[in-house]
Amino acid sequence: MAADLTLERIHWQVYCLPLRAPFRTAHGLLSTRWGAIVEVSSAGGSLQGYGELAPLPPFSPALSSVLAALPALVKSLERTSLGEALALLQEQQEAGCLPAPATFALEVALLDLRARALGQGLLAPYARQAVPVNAVIGASKPDEAAEAARQAVAAGFRCLKLKLSGDEQQDGERLAAVRASVGGAIALRLDANASWSLAQAERLLRAYAPYDIAYVEQPLAADDLEELRQLRRRSPIPIAADESLSGLESARQLLQLEAADVLILKPQFLGGLRPTLQIIEEAATRGVTCVLTSALETGIGICATLHLAAAHPALTQAAGLATLSLLRADLLSEPLTYNDGQLQLPPGPGLGVRPDRAALARYSSSAL
Repeated sequence: MAADLTLERIHWQVYCLPLRAPFRTAHGLLSTRWGAIVEVSSAGGSLQGYGELAPLPPFSPALSSVLAALPALVKSLERTSLGEALALLQEQQEAGCLPAPATFALEVALLDLRARALGQGLLAPYARQAVPVNAVIGASKPDEAAEAARQAVAAGFRCLKLKLSGDEQQDGERLAAVRASVGGAIALRLDANASWSLAQAERLLRAYAPYDIAYVEQPLAADDLEELRQLRRRSPIPIAADESLSGLESARQLLQLEAADVLILKPQFLGGLRPTLQIIEEAATRGVTCVLTSALETGIGICATLHLAAAHPALTQAAGLATLSLLRADLLSEPLTYNDGQLQLPPGPGLGVRPDRAALARYSSSAL
């Protein structure tokens, strides 16, 4: 049985991957993505499973801290059975002993190994074979953002997420230009990245309401849950929580306070697929929508989240997984397929994809 497989080796390779162009949000300018691809091998090396850790301060610990937590954990997992390793990892995750990106990477790698041994998809059975996704428009100049929006719609996207910069005048001009460029039939989301005060948010949300906004992500600081609750009750636009979510307990607090209409879930920062699934289930009982999104990982991390988006029937909203085009490379041996604004689930067992070892070597780094 797959659970009886013995783990022989767990290792990782750090990458330093430039973005195609610097990406601006209210948090600043991002030009390089650091992370690591984790590989788990069964005894004899006949099967491999893959995961990815891609921390992104201030949303998670620094890469150096995440990597420092791996050796002791890996030592405890090697030479155990796959079932024992998954149980130990869950125990460590629930105890809060590990950085969330490390748990995510190892969980995905172990599940990938198990699914490949069973000859089935990572989280089979699936509710759908393709997942609608939103295009991301950076906080660029209004004319540039409008052109990027037009190109996304021409490529088949029916949902756009527009990043805001924190500059009210530029944000307003950018929003007006994007909405005018794509018309009223395209869903439009905004992401403020925790850049507004409560009074500012109330004023801007009233001003932005005529643009028919699906929701605004994280308008207030991540720890301002009471103010977020107040804002949600007065806002003409639905409120989504993103940076306020750091794990299962923070999600439960948001649900208890009824502080958000939508939860933006990044499994990379929530400690894995299992705790993310638990948040989805608990949110569904309260009628709160969940949207899965990337943490700007490479293809392995994106693909893991894609499998969850395809597997759970409650995840009906466009996912934020169309971010690979922001990176210089996806580090996959075969690219994921986008078709008419949807991301296709790759065929084959496990993740259905493998790392491109040549590309990983090209962008590898020994700086950490």
